[in-house]
Amino acid sequence: MENSITMRSLRVLCLEALSRRSTLKTLLICLVITTCLHFIINFEQIREHGDYKSLDLPLSYAELRDYEPLHLTHFETFPRDGPVKIPRIIHQTWKNTEIPRKLIGWVKSWLKNNPGYEYWLWTDESARALIQERHAWLLDTYDNYPENIRRADALRYVILYEFGGIYADMDVESLKNLDPMLRKYSCFVPQEPYEHPILYGNFEHLVINAVMGCREKHPFMKSLMENLPYFSHMWNVLDSTGPHFLTNMYKQYTHKHGDTNPMDSNAVYLAPAEYFFPTIDPSKHFWFRIQCSNFGKLTKIQKRACVSLKRLGGKRKPLNVSFTDHHWIHTYLDFRLSLKGPVDIHSVVPSVKIYKNTSFS
Repeated sequence: MENSITMRSLRVLCLEALSRRSTLKTLLICLVITTCLHFIINFEQIREHGDYKSLDLPLSYAELRDYEPLHLTHFETFPRDGPVKIPRIIHQTWKNTEIPRKLIGWVKSWLKNNPGYEYWLWTDESARALIQERHAWLLDTYDNYPENIRRADALRYVILYEFGGIYADMDVESLKNLDPMLRKYSCFVPQEPYEHPILYGNFEHLVINAVMGCREKHPFMKSLMENLPYFSHMWNVLDSTGPHFLTNMYKQYTHKHGDTNPMDSNAVYLAPAEYFFPTIDPSKHFWFRIQCSNFGKLTKIQKRACVSLKRLGGKRKPLNVSFTDHHWIHTYLDFRLSLKGPVDIHSVVPSVKIYKNTSFS
C-alpha cells in the first residue's frame, strides 16, 4: 500500500516537473545538445576514416564493373637527365618569418627531396613590396581584397611570372625530386582529386593553385595577373583568385592556343591528380556520402564518382608516381593553437631568401 502511494506520488511529482516551463526548456536544450553531439561524432568519424566501401549503391556487381574508372591506369614517362625548363626554386608564403611548428616537417621535405634548389619565403611585407615595385597597376586590387587568402592567391601568380620556379602551399609535402617534371614541361598546374569537382559541382578537372610550376615570364601567368582585377568583385575566394578562377583561365588559355603540345614553351600542362593531389580532402567525406546516398538522382559523371569512391575508398595513400601530397590543413581557416610557439624560418632553412627592397636577403 505504501509502495503504491509512493509510486503515485513520484508520478505526480514528475508530471508537475515536466509541466514547468523551465524544465521543458532544459529538456529541449539537452535534446538539441545531444543531437548536435551525435552529428559531430558521426561527422568526425566519416571525416577521419573516409569509409566508402559500405556505400549502398543500387548496382549489381556486373554493373559496378561497367563503370569506367576516373583514375589513370597508365602513366607517362619522364626524362631522366637533361636541362630543366623551370628554375629550381621553391616558393612558399606566410604572413611573417615565424612558421607554425606543425608545418615545419613539410617545409623540410622540399629541401630533403630537392637538394640544390633555392628556397624563397614570401611574407606579407615582401609580397606587397614586390607588387608595388613591379606591378603597381595591381596594387589597388591587391590591397582591397577582403581576405588575406585572396592576396596569397594573387601573389603566387605574380611570383611565378617574375621569377619562375615551384610554388607550394605550406601544407603540401614533397615526396620525391621534381627534376623529371621540370625537364619535361615549361609550365604545369595540377588538378584536385577527380571526385572533388564532380560531386560538388558536376564538372570535371578542377585546377588547383596549391602547387604550380612555371618558367619566368610565361604568358599563362601573365594572363592570370591581368585578369585578377576583373574577378576581384566575386563574392567567393574560389571564384575571384582560387581554383575556380584558375580553372576558368586555364580553359580560356588552352582554347585560345588550340591543340598545343603541352611540352611547348608557352603551353600549360594539366597534371593528373595522382601526381600532386593523390588524397581526398577529409572535410569533404560527409558531403560525398550524402551525395552518393541519392545515387538515382545523380548525373552520369557523379555516379562514376560514387562508384570510384566505393572501389578505392576515401582514405587513400600517395602512389609511387606522386611528387607531393596535400594534407588539406586549410591554414586560412585553421584557428587551432599549438602549445609550442612558432619557429623562425632561418632556423629551419638557413639559406632562405626573402625579398626586400628590390633584392633578396
